[in-house]
Amino acid sequence: MTTTDQGLAEGASGPARRPGIALDVHGVEFRDSNYAIYDDLRGRCPVAWSSENGGFWALTDYESVFEATRDDELFTSTPGTNIPFAAGETGAGLAAILPPIHTDPPLTGAMRSLTTRFLSPARAEAMIPVIRGITDELIDEFVETGAADLVAQLTTPLPARVILRLLGFAEEPWEEWVLVIHTFIHGDEYGMTRAEATERVTNLIFGELARREERRAPADDMVGSILNGEVEGRPLTVEEQFGYLLLLLFGGMDTTSGLTGNSLLRMIEQPELKQQLIDRPELIRPATEEFLRHGTPTQGLARTVSRDTEWRGVRLAAGDRALLLWAAANRDPKAFDRPADLVLDRTPNRHLAFGVGQHRCLGSNHARVMFRVMVEQILTRLPDFTLAGEPVRYGDASAVYALKSLPVRFTPGERITGGAVGEELR
Repeated sequence: MTTTDQGLAEGASGPARRPGIALDVHGVEFRDSNYAIYDDLRGRCPVAWSSENGGFWALTDYESVFEATRDDELFTSTPGTNIPFAAGETGAGLAAILPPIHTDPPLTGAMRSLTTRFLSPARAEAMIPVIRGITDELIDEFVETGAADLVAQLTTPLPARVILRLLGFAEEPWEEWVLVIHTFIHGDEYGMTRAEATERVTNLIFGELARREERRAPADDMVGSILNGEVEGRPLTVEEQFGYLLLLLFGGMDTTSGLTGNSLLRMIEQPELKQQLIDRPELIRPATEEFLRHGTPTQGLARTVSRDTEWRGVRLAAGDRALLLWAAANRDPKAFDRPADLVLDRTPNRHLAFGVGQHRCLGSNHARVMFRVMVEQILTRLPDFTLAGEPVRYGDASAVYALKSLPVRFTPGERITGGAVGEELR
């Protein structure tokens, strides 16, 4: 990252037009040094213009990110929430409407109302037995060997299987779903282009919808609510229905794995954290919030400026892109004491890992539960896990900061399950 000659401070004539940097959020430097970059920018210019990726504002302090997130009129979501690789490109390589995230109020609230009852805290807590059963089934596949890749063998398949179950989709092809979703989010990490992923995910989604009709699936489950619901007095378009389902799959198949992998790596690097959770299991709930703050998987989401205005010392122009960096806000020393430290019982902990306002993450309740259950079962069944090789991160961390691989070794244990787990909970 470099600073341009446009300056980083207010000039005599007023707010700087483009307090400039050259930050490529899709690049390896960003992935490897994201927190150092945030600290540097927050200290010098918390709202800075990057000339990379087609040009965008980077918001890195808590107050700016919180304020922008709450101002849906100035910072709009309808044009999309990704930062492109370059001018004229899309950040995810997929031209799709993804409601409710790609909408603005009041449509956002109407779209959210179609699914919120299926993703409530009570629904998430009710799924704990099923989630624990799947977790133990997955651990059983490697527990006797004393070695595993916890990301590939646990933190990736568990959330994928859970979201497919929530949607009423077939659970068995979870690996194909993960392949295409990860291609959209992380790029060509598995030899598949985004164009190929678009074709495959379209076939997968419409294939599942066809099977719903064949088995006469209920019209009032989560998918049925999307297909049969109305917003603003009209049914959703086919494009909106497809995008809504795709958004749920995006959220379900990557971010929870990213959070859990980031957190497990911290426990390996700081064994005292693991020991605190073993000695005091009641810490798991506040610790979940602290791991979310410290290892935020979704680094940020973009908005589009709706009008020319002066805002927090800079001049915004209509059409400018702005990246609201949750992960940077969550390390702001003005909002959190010792922000670089993991304080498992931190309180209060008003982190922004799930966003805030009407665009807050729909799946946050299930994400918390899945994280808690996976960590609890790992600490119970593999308490002495340590690194067995080099952890590998995905190359593009702009959307999700996550591990691709976390090889560990541990004292072998015994299997405790006998096969497929659980009936679907609706």
